[in-house]
Amino acid sequence: MKLKKVMALTLAAVLSLSALAGCGKDDRPASGENNNKEQTEENQKEESNQKAGGEEGGMADSVTFPLEETMTFTAVAGMNGDYTMTDNIAMQKALADTNVQIDFTNVLHSELAEKLSTMINGNNYPDIFFKNNFDADKYGKQGIVIPLEDLIKKYAPNLTALLDERGGWQYITASDGHIYSLPQIDMPSVSRPAYWINKRWMDNLGLKEPASFDELYEVLKAFKEKDANGNGDPDDEIPLFCNSWLNPFFLLQYADFPNTGKDGIIDGELRYVPATEEYKEFLAYATKLYQEGLMYKNSFTTQHDEQAPIGQSGDVLGSFFDAGAFLTVGRDHDEDYIALTPWDDCLDLSPGIQGGTLAISDKCEHPEVVVAWADQFYTEEGGKLAWMGVEGETYQYNDQGEWEWLLDKGHGEDITTVRASSAIQGGGQSHPSVQPRAWMESMSANVDPDEVYLNQQRLKLIEHGQVPWPKLTYTDDQQKEMSTIGADINPYVDEYMAFVVTGELNLEDSWDEYIGKLNEMGLERLEAIYKEAYDAAMNR
Repeated sequence: MKLKKVMALTLAAVLSLSALAGCGKDDRPASGENNNKEQTEENQKEESNQKAGGEEGGMADSVTFPLEETMTFTAVAGMNGDYTMTDNIAMQKALADTNVQIDFTNVLHSELAEKLSTMINGNNYPDIFFKNNFDADKYGKQGIVIPLEDLIKKYAPNLTALLDERGGWQYITASDGHIYSLPQIDMPSVSRPAYWINKRWMDNLGLKEPASFDELYEVLKAFKEKDANGNGDPDDEIPLFCNSWLNPFFLLQYADFPNTGKDGIIDGELRYVPATEEYKEFLAYATKLYQEGLMYKNSFTTQHDEQAPIGQSGDVLGSFFDAGAFLTVGRDHDEDYIALTPWDDCLDLSPGIQGGTLAISDKCEHPEVVVAWADQFYTEEGGKLAWMGVEGETYQYNDQGEWEWLLDKGHGEDITTVRASSAIQGGGQSHPSVQPRAWMESMSANVDPDEVYLNQQRLKLIEHGQVPWPKLTYTDDQQKEMSTIGADINPYVDEYMAFVVTGELNLEDSWDEYIGKLNEMGLERLEAIYKEAYDAAMNR
């Protein structure tokens, strides 16, 4: 089944908005007193819904920046390592340009969960939850954070345009139909570690890049038998390296049906892949690789942190799975490897849209200003500010029109420090923004040649991939059921794969018993939940 590919991301023009007055704070009782209030939780939620809905909450018709008078909000924010949002020059510019002030409580990510829990339980939480992986859907259903869908449509034209174009509303909508947080919008990305294969070895042996499982088998066989690294020792090559986490399952990303490994669309239905005939055929293939010595003999017992030491011990790896080749073989050898081009355009892509980056509490009297302020980050220039910092301070463009980090402006002597101290992105944590096209398309090799090479390989994979299905929405009860069933089924599936591939179990002799155990563990109920969610998503 072929699904429509994700459209390329383009950016909406910034729209003008008009002025409004200052923001106050309310004094709420502590949680113990709050339990004695006559207003029920449902009434509180309705009050929050009205606040998010427009005029009923006392909101202005429009917002224009810079504000005529400074407006101040409070926020709790996850830190970029040891660096705060308060001292972040990109954040300072985003605030100064709009005449908005945010008083940040900055918390180490390792301490965020406890801090947020204490704040919420003590009813002393702020206006804004920023960059802290906040479970906005959970607290939205409790009325602690407010619905944002109407605010986005009215006060965030840039974000609205992006969500419309990318079909992104579904990915940030909670099961109750509301949106409780703003998203980070990246380019579509590969959702699983890529499969890297040694192009130099293929060139040494006069081999073409494989375009099917059968051709991959022939390439791996040649790696083993023909001294692919050319050192005179025909027995030191490892054609396919796996470990206990990055196991043969990851080869399924090259199957001819859309899948995420254990979930896949087969004959128009969302199935649990390890219970299908297609998976049985795949197990037979993986077993063949292992039994013929084409797969690393300790693939199911080697820990993930042992992969890089083995990969950097010498010219020994023919192929492996990782987010980037340099993570396994080091920066001096990563360009020997290419990400294997997908064969059927079925490579599973993430839509690149994730919520939870900014939520607004029911204490905020002017949430429309917060939403309008954050909308600046959903343009190309705003994305650059969030991801790259301030031009001339943290990055610059060279004569070739490529951008590179600046390490001589007092914001850090290495790229990691500059990003953490002075860009809102700060090295990876989710934040409200759109990933600028410049990040992937015009980064100078002077910045980090390995990252530029990785970006090129990622773009190749994206070109041949697809988002396999719309967002699947499950009820709280369904999620609990899936979690309970998965806790039994998934480890058993992994164990069975290891036993079959290594020869401890015969596939044909054990398959029926394996399926029977899956059914005992709740497979039929799991697939029924899948079907309900998939059918609902396809009919939306």
